[in-house]
Amino acid sequence: MHMLKLESQESSLIPANDIKNAAIRACQYEPCTYESIKLPTAIPQREMLLIWIIHASQGFQTTMLFPLLVFMVEQFGMAGGSQQSIGQYAGILASLFPLAQFGTSWMWGAVSDRTGRKPWLAFGNIVSAVFALLLGLCKNYTAACTVRFLGGLFNGTTTITKSILGELCDESNQAKGFGMLNLAWGIGSVTGPVISGLLAQPCLQYGINHCPPFLQQYPFFLPCSVATAFSIAAVFASWSLKETNTQKLMYQQVACQNMELQDVIPSQDKIVYSLQPPEVKLENYYKVEKEIAGYVTDMESQSAMNFFANGVEQKDPKESEKLVSVALDDAKGGQACISKKDRSILLDRNVLLSSFCYSMIGLIFIITDELFPIFGAASTSVGGLGLSSSALGLILGEGGVVLFLYTLLLYPIVARNIGPLNCFRYGVILSVPLWILFPLSTILPSFPQLQWALLLAAMAARSVTACTTFTGVLILVSNSATPRSMGAVTGLSHSFCSFFRAIGPALGGMIWSYASKCAFPLHQFLAWLFVIVLSFCTFGLSFLLPPSLNRPKKSHLDM
Repeated sequence: MHMLKLESQESSLIPANDIKNAAIRACQYEPCTYESIKLPTAIPQREMLLIWIIHASQGFQTTMLFPLLVFMVEQFGMAGGSQQSIGQYAGILASLFPLAQFGTSWMWGAVSDRTGRKPWLAFGNIVSAVFALLLGLCKNYTAACTVRFLGGLFNGTTTITKSILGELCDESNQAKGFGMLNLAWGIGSVTGPVISGLLAQPCLQYGINHCPPFLQQYPFFLPCSVATAFSIAAVFASWSLKETNTQKLMYQQVACQNMELQDVIPSQDKIVYSLQPPEVKLENYYKVEKEIAGYVTDMESQSAMNFFANGVEQKDPKESEKLVSVALDDAKGGQACISKKDRSILLDRNVLLSSFCYSMIGLIFIITDELFPIFGAASTSVGGLGLSSSALGLILGEGGVVLFLYTLLLYPIVARNIGPLNCFRYGVILSVPLWILFPLSTILPSFPQLQWALLLAAMAARSVTACTTFTGVLILVSNSATPRSMGAVTGLSHSFCSFFRAIGPALGGMIWSYASKCAFPLHQFLAWLFVIVLSFCTFGLSFLLPPSLNRPKKSHLDM
């Protein structure tokens, strides 16, 4: 028996010379025994652009509400003019969307593992579009809470998007792929507050004399309609994506073609197969592969692969038998096998640890995402900055520009040199000084230029640490999953994170409300000190993560 493992990427031709050179490098100094011959890979640009649009729309949907929270609570008359109660009601409204996702994210991930990614991705974006429009038509606090909760309950877009990217990327391009994903979220989460802050309450904010009655009755309709348009674009992007969950289709096609392959063990675009020399023919395999995933190849590459297949030895037949057995179990596609997979991830230490770390990062940044607008819009008498919604939008917009530049120019260099685990670890600890700088700006009311410079610098640094931390931990979560459990693991991590993101805004709002009622000096630092404590705890947890998570699992045999 001869074993060959090739790693290729969609839309990337594999020249014959590259394969021969890879073989020489791998086998020049020692015999080859079930080795992975790694060829340069590139992320499909078309797929990456579509994923970027979808994920940016979700970032927009999730954070567009933050600058509106205080003004919505006041518009709906819930706080009764009390500055102390605004934070509590605003926190509850902000928490309902992630709270609903906590209950369904794992389900969406598991369903997409079994039935495919595309249908549920499109469904989630349709839900986002409908409920964003309904939010702009709400007239009271109860209706807004209901719409926000239902919008999260039926939306599994974020979970499925991360699963798709995990299937498109390999070890050589994870940093770039997940960095672009984080950039999409960052741009969406920055443009959301900026646009909503600029478009909300246009009659009142811009003093329009003859404002249309519709906008007077629904002052938050304009930003919500922009969110709807963004989600409609994401629906079209979802249908344009290629299906990446091709494992069952691969098995069925291989069986129908009656190919002379002894076993097939798919790992998305990485295929391991066992061959019998010298009469191996790969044309049928590539016919199947092209039908399913749209891979591109040529006859020269096929000939080179046949040449290379005959030069690689498989010296461990027991390992081969084990791989064949696992492949046959997968090929059956039975519910017992799937149920066992779903249970096993709950017992996987690395899955649970990486998911919990991701949740803690989600908690830290969702609190600060919600806390900064409340803190910035609050009156100076209760420790706030007294900024308008447009001023808050400009500060957040500056953070988005920095995020864009850092992700494109600097983050790939950082990730390549220190790896995802250290990116996560260093990003957490370097964010701690920022949580002091934001409330520190309140002691500079007499120096507005200096106050703005401090806020802009802190927001820029926050964008850098957020990109570094989130991208690192997303890669760790993806690397903790086996290929066939990618959706379930991603869904589990997003469920955990959604729970923390649900309690985060409410928790931050309650701490701010409590602090604003206190009379002791510098009480505005209290909520930010809570974030600092969470950051130190997360930094400590990072040392429980093993270095093996810096690399993806090739199959469910890699534990």
